[in-house]
Amino acid sequence: MIDRTQSLPHRYRHSLRTLLRFGIYLLALFLACLAYWVNENFGEPSLEQVLYHVQFGIEGLVDTDTALVKSFLQLCLLIPLLASLGLVAAEVSIGLFLTHGSQYAGARFVSKANKRLIKAIYWMIGHRAPLYTLIISLAYFGTQFSLMAFLHNQFGKDYFAANYIYPGNVQIHAKKPKNLVLIYVESLENSYKDKALFGKNLLESLDEQGGVSFENYRQAPGTGWTIAGITATQCGIPLKSVSLYDGNSQGENIKTFLPNAVCLGDILHQFGFHNVYMGGDALPFSGKGRFFLDHHYDEAYGRDELKGELTQAGMNFWGLYDDDLLLQAKAKLVMLHQARQPFNLTITTIDTHGPDGFISKRCKAEDSADFADVVQCTSKQVAEFVQFIKKSGYLKDTNIVILGDHLAMSNPVSAQLDKLPERHVYNSLISRIVVTKNRDEVLHFDMFPTILEFIGFQVEGGRLGLGYTAITKGSAMPSPDEYEEMSADLLNNSDEYLALWAQRSQKTAVK
Repeated sequence: MIDRTQSLPHRYRHSLRTLLRFGIYLLALFLACLAYWVNENFGEPSLEQVLYHVQFGIEGLVDTDTALVKSFLQLCLLIPLLASLGLVAAEVSIGLFLTHGSQYAGARFVSKANKRLIKAIYWMIGHRAPLYTLIISLAYFGTQFSLMAFLHNQFGKDYFAANYIYPGNVQIHAKKPKNLVLIYVESLENSYKDKALFGKNLLESLDEQGGVSFENYRQAPGTGWTIAGITATQCGIPLKSVSLYDGNSQGENIKTFLPNAVCLGDILHQFGFHNVYMGGDALPFSGKGRFFLDHHYDEAYGRDELKGELTQAGMNFWGLYDDDLLLQAKAKLVMLHQARQPFNLTITTIDTHGPDGFISKRCKAEDSADFADVVQCTSKQVAEFVQFIKKSGYLKDTNIVILGDHLAMSNPVSAQLDKLPERHVYNSLISRIVVTKNRDEVLHFDMFPTILEFIGFQVEGGRLGLGYTAITKGSAMPSPDEYEEMSADLLNNSDEYLALWAQRSQKTAVK
């Protein structure tokens, strides 16, 4: 007779072990699938980028791209869950077969020697299978997100504190400043001009608009996604997660976006500019709307504010197609110019966003069929926006800056782009009076003082944040090793960087 009171603890322990194995499998497969999902949709972002979007972007992501959310739920949650259940069920079945094999159909076909071999293999490998799976997944996850580099960032030297120039301590003088039209074109890089890769210059329409360009616009750490590129060019700093470094203050910090930083909108506001932002995607995504409104943009318009009568069928996953966005931007530009107040109109496009891009009505009418066509079509639309400014006579008091927000992430032509030894972000400064460059190699951070000086301000010393002006002769110049030093240490833990997220203080001194 079986004593059931003694078998209960054994059953409990067995159930607990089974549950633990299921949990390890689930974690391992989730990490592996997450790494794969991120790679397929966003290329190879840093762990800082992932953590940033976890902190700031969930609200916007859920509200913005339903297809992206659906693929995440399927690949990162459903598949790991089903696979983990399947693996545990298989293990339980094998275990029962090995311990009670004679009770199962087909057991008679397995010899005693083969049964002993199966049992030995199971005990050597099967018992450790969840651990092996977790180790392999962690290795893949760590490789995907440069985990070693991230660990270095926690203990390396504070590059930021040693090199950051707080803009509030810099004298900035107005020298008949002009209005600013600042256009960030999604993932636009100079590589699309390469005829050897694409058979033609996909950006020819933009090149025909003239202007000054910096041929070696390199992408520094903490600038490789849209809001990071915007923050770097408008505030002179990289973007990284702050929650890992400041513990319980995370909730307090993210109520405002870099509240103690001095950025382009803050400075222009001090000089009486009316700042306006227009973008096709939702304002909450990645904290973009919060950034602009917290840095003295008077108006901010995203998908929900601009869609009007458009339904989801008339928009892409993110929001407005570029043709609809630029049409509304033209109307806003006319209104701003008629108001006779200095203004800054900042625009972000979306159609060239990976992984597949979006073909607008305008591009379909021009027989766009693939991603290269989308790039060419978008460049034509932005070029036509520039032509509209010129034909309207606005160039007499308005300067134009066109920037790729960052290098292209994973997209259908990534294989061609990866053939290039170096890739550079697209940029063009268009004005009635051509400016002179003081060098050709720049970073995102350099655009902060460069844009201000381009539209008619004088930045004493030519430095703001981590940036150096690239159009004023006699100003301080970055060291030849600047990019390499930044690549190694820019994202290291920095108390001075964290201070920019602290309680708001008096921001800037201007004259």
